[in-house]
Amino acid sequence: MQRCFFSLSFDAAQQQQLAACQPVDQYPEALWHPPANLHLTLVFLGQQSEETQQQLWQNALPLLNDTPAFELCFDHLAQFHQAKVLFLGLQTEVPALMTLQQQLSALCQPVLTGPQPEQFLPHVTLARKIRPEFSFRQPAGPVRLRCTEVGFYHSVSTVSGVRYLCKERQTLV
Repeated sequence: MQRCFFSLSFDAAQQQQLAACQPVDQYPEALWHPPANLHLTLVFLGQQSEETQQQLWQNALPLLNDTPAFELCFDHLAQFHQAKVLFLGLQTEVPALMTLQQQLSALCQPVLTGPQPEQFLPHVTLARKIRPEFSFRQPAGPVRLRCTEVGFYHSVSTVSGVRYLCKERQTLV
């Protein structure tokens, strides 16, 4: 069993663009995500067997093969207060992203365990353990990224923290 999720895959240059929005100097006590971990989760699947993971990926391929690439514009920093997470968000809803997330979520519904968010809020987590008194929404970027790949990731705990490893990747048309 492994913790896994579907995510937009960003290349190293895109991850560096996202990392440039991390206000590390303002919040040195936060746990900052390294650039290689920056991603946009589409569906979190929790703990799944290898067999279920393979089946989900195979079931997702026809959908992904018909999904066109699209552009996102990240333009503000905000916080999930209860979780103490600082994230980079989108001001404008992107229909192609929302459709992709809804379709993947529906495909995964039979195997999802645990609570799922009531509403999908597209974001890239930049840091954890942000003190709640840092309540804000401030402009950032803008960072415009062409999204051309979806990946299937594993969450792996290491001595230096969690790493997200891409197990499968599909290029959008």
